[in-house]
Amino acid sequence: MMNEHRHQLMARPLLTLALAAMAAGCTASADKSGPPLVHVEQGDLRGTTQDGITRFLNIPYAAAPVGDLRWQAPRPASGWEGERDASAFGPVCAQGSMPSPDGSGRPTPPRMSEDCLSLNIWAPQDQEGPLPVMVWIHGGGFMFGSGREPQYDGTALARKGVILVTLNYRLGALGFMAHPELTEEAPYHASGNYGILDQIAALEWVKTNIAQFGGDPDNVTLFGESAGSTAISILQASPLAKGLFAKVIGESTSQFDPAGGLIGKKDMRQAESYGAKFAESLGVASLADLRALTPEQIVSKPAFFWPTERDGYVLPDIVYDIFAEGEQSDVPTLVGSNSDEGATIPMEWVKRDTSNAAAYDGIYGETENPLRQSATDAVQWQMRSWADLQARTGTAPSWLYWFDQAWPDRPELGAFHGGEIVYVFNNLGAEPVEWTDADRELADLMSSYWVNFARSGNPNGEGLPQWPRYSPANPELMLLSPAPAAIDTPRTETQDFLDGYFAGRR
Repeated sequence: MMNEHRHQLMARPLLTLALAAMAAGCTASADKSGPPLVHVEQGDLRGTTQDGITRFLNIPYAAAPVGDLRWQAPRPASGWEGERDASAFGPVCAQGSMPSPDGSGRPTPPRMSEDCLSLNIWAPQDQEGPLPVMVWIHGGGFMFGSGREPQYDGTALARKGVILVTLNYRLGALGFMAHPELTEEAPYHASGNYGILDQIAALEWVKTNIAQFGGDPDNVTLFGESAGSTAISILQASPLAKGLFAKVIGESTSQFDPAGGLIGKKDMRQAESYGAKFAESLGVASLADLRALTPEQIVSKPAFFWPTERDGYVLPDIVYDIFAEGEQSDVPTLVGSNSDEGATIPMEWVKRDTSNAAAYDGIYGETENPLRQSATDAVQWQMRSWADLQARTGTAPSWLYWFDQAWPDRPELGAFHGGEIVYVFNNLGAEPVEWTDADRELADLMSSYWVNFARSGNPNGEGLPQWPRYSPANPELMLLSPAPAAIDTPRTETQDFLDGYFAGRR
């Protein structure tokens, strides 16, 4: 029934066989001296080519969620006449201020809009046969970010033989607010999780259209970091997303935190109550009044929104239990965390109380910064749990990593939260840092592992250190550092403590 709802919401006319045949050769236009032209279901797209990589930017995958469509599931994007210019990024979704990787603030993006549901594609100009597709879901706490960040440029990964897709999705209250009136209005009797439904709509679009860019619609790998990784764990658990991807990669955080994300909302009633109080704080009394506000009025109000579990639509249960029952999409799974996550996200996932004081003090009592270390441990626990549950209840393999490399210009932060992204994209030039040869070698290694996994479901390949498949009985993982090697799980005693601690919170 869930998939039926999804197709009712996002149904799109199929291309005729004639159009498909015409477009099959349009990865680049027939005249390679000119900009590339591709036909998708909405119309023609004119992209750009540089150094053998074609780019198609700001492609709408759903209608603008404005007016009465604000806080509704995404609707199909409209078509257009003639050629659509796909040479420049579109606006980012409405959001508040965005922190930089070191945790300091930076200005709100200048081009924001509710009309932001678009995606971007990088593809090799010359290719043979359908290529694996990698779809990146950006992080930012479900509050900020976009698919156009310089770190996410897909050029280097496309050169290694994949089609790279990035996307925008609704954020903050506009993307995740639940409310009693919204639940009553929705045909599926739930609210919130609009940002997740946007991601599903984008994957539907990719499934339908990516072959026109040279991609294999049956070999799509989701990958993302932080909130993007959390979203991927949700998509792997959601019945609505089944069949839309073949593999997943999660980097640093997931929805396996038994508190239900960062604010403990596990069901619709809790989420609706939070949304109703938020509406009251804006001084409005009805859904109509909420929709009359500007997006700037909404996103500028301090509040923290997160995906809702047990909404009965996107997630029939909490993510942990969906995996524990083996109901997730059973696909190859590669996940991991960084060795100093807590340097930039010192969040109190692990609390000291009367029931665990002795054990907590034994682990963290002499630690220089207990909050920093416990946050790192908690993120490690989330990712290990993801790999472990997939290995226990699924048939597809799981792979686990531990990233341990500080940026040369900020050694005091260690391998901080998000520090691995420029290595994964082999895109060190996106940051003004004096990178070393060791950094460049690690970026080449990690991007090769990710591309190999997207190609076959196994990160290993010729010339790369052997990465062992994760096994609960022998929980080895891959150390991703200038000295890469298979190692035993770090801080095993702490992970054992967290097994019991988090089990008690469920």
